[in-house]
Amino acid sequence: MSVPVVHLLRAEPDLAERMDAQARQQATELIRVRVFRVPKGAWQPPEIDHGTIGLLLLDGLMVRTVHLGPVSSAEVVGPSDIVRPWENDLIPSLVPAVTDWRVLEEARVALIDGRANMLIGRWPELSAAIGGRMLRRTRSLAYLMAAQHFVRVEDRLLATLWHLASMWGRVTPQGTVVPFRLTHDMLAGIIGARRPTTTIAIRSLTDQGCLARDGSRHYVLLGDPPNWWRGRRPVAQLEV
Repeated sequence: MSVPVVHLLRAEPDLAERMDAQARQQATELIRVRVFRVPKGAWQPPEIDHGTIGLLLLDGLMVRTVHLGPVSSAEVVGPSDIVRPWENDLIPSLVPAVTDWRVLEEARVALIDGRANMLIGRWPELSAAIGGRMLRRTRSLAYLMAAQHFVRVEDRLLATLWHLASMWGRVTPQGTVVPFRLTHDMLAGIIGARRPTTTIAIRSLTDQGCLARDGSRHYVLLGDPPNWWRGRRPVAQLEV
């Protein structure tokens, strides 16, 4: 079966936003990538050569879960994220963790392989944009880790859903929609809580008028984002 080949910057034009018109046109015509469909369910990432930058999610939703003994933590990976899922041993540890991937919504991924990597290197702005996408994942994960430190599970859940909405949501007359079907189990893994406690938190936020569901069973955030700094002075932040 043939694998579709697309122009990378037509599939993901935001990568070229800092390039001048002539460079953008050149890069758009030259850089082509193969695109693969990944069905829902458990996913075993393929082995890739070392010159590959990674897999760019064009659409769909994945969850990466790290298991450490009896506990685990989940990370949501969505459109425009770049992942290198075959590298699980970048951080040496005396207490090894197990990582697995699951596709929640059928995904399309673009393989930015060695050839594309070589071409991208011609334009510093494009290389920086690729690096920025990888750094964005790190900062997103740091935000979710901070949200896990709220004492109230309702606050953890609200902070997490607003963060997902800021990444991939859309504003509608009803509210801000998180356009994915997230189960209670999955949300529990992301916010570091048990599933029954997460279910109670969802009901509580719904009763308070902060949360609803639309006809597609997507979460809808009602009103404005919470102001966590109200009445408090922000503390100095470490750059991630």
